[in-house]
Amino acid sequence: MLGRKRLGLALAAFVIACGAQAAPAAAEGEAETGAFGSFRLKGTNGYSVLAIALSKPRFKHGEILVFVGKGSASGLDSVIYLAPAAVTPDTIEADLGPVGQISLQFESSGPPERVHASCKRGGSVTYEPGVWVGEIEFVGEEGFTQVHRTRTKAIPNPFLETGCGGIRIGETSGQEADAARLIARSATRKHAIYLQANKNHRKARVRVEASLEERRDGMVVSREVVRSFPASTFSFDAELRSATLAPPAPFSGSASLHRDAQPANQWTGNLSVDFSGRADVPLAGRRFNSALGHWKRTEVLLR
Repeated sequence: MLGRKRLGLALAAFVIACGAQAAPAAAEGEAETGAFGSFRLKGTNGYSVLAIALSKPRFKHGEILVFVGKGSASGLDSVIYLAPAAVTPDTIEADLGPVGQISLQFESSGPPERVHASCKRGGSVTYEPGVWVGEIEFVGEEGFTQVHRTRTKAIPNPFLETGCGGIRIGETSGQEADAARLIARSATRKHAIYLQANKNHRKARVRVEASLEERRDGMVVSREVVRSFPASTFSFDAELRSATLAPPAPFSGSASLHRDAQPANQWTGNLSVDFSGRADVPLAGRRFNSALGHWKRTEVLLR
């Protein structure tokens, strides 16, 4: 069964692996150390594309992660493609099925350099500057973005660029009587849909996130939408026996939770969302399990 946890573990593995390796053609030691390469491009319609490719020792079990995202003051739209790839210190070969193809050769442009993170705790990495030359063809489903390039700069470990800060997100239960969290999920062997809405008090803005994860064409594809909406978007009674969620675009329609109804009828409505590359995905109905509780969402800025 697919789910948010599985792709989260895959991403964590990429972070750990990338944190331990240099850019391609800069690996020190034997070939058994594997390989790593990364590049960043601009797509159409305001999207950015970050590709990270790596292989395990002896260049086996290579993978490529392509993160396509667009952020704004209103929220985030993103798609992650995780696919098999052939990765050596000097080449990246990946078939992204109907959305594209990557076939690249590394060309060095100078001696190895050392790059440091933006803070002392972030560490550093030695890499060989250069460019990737070949073919990068990517056309997102439903044409949400496109990239066509034959040459792009190789970048060192992209996680160094994030620095040492960030935001730690958590949730606390039972401490706020007027706070609520609604969750609805549906999962099969081939796909998983997840919806979550948080409201910390009656007049607070509502944070809504929805994700769709699929396994198809030999890849794992995960789409996500995150938005913040006015308080009226999410309403519920004091006992949390019922609730209604009706967010605006990219969502449409509404859904209602009735905890006293039969399980198949507890989460009903015509609520749907338009993901990047996959429009009009239902977020309510008989196949969904739902939960409603007193949870408060917290954010702590890390320095």
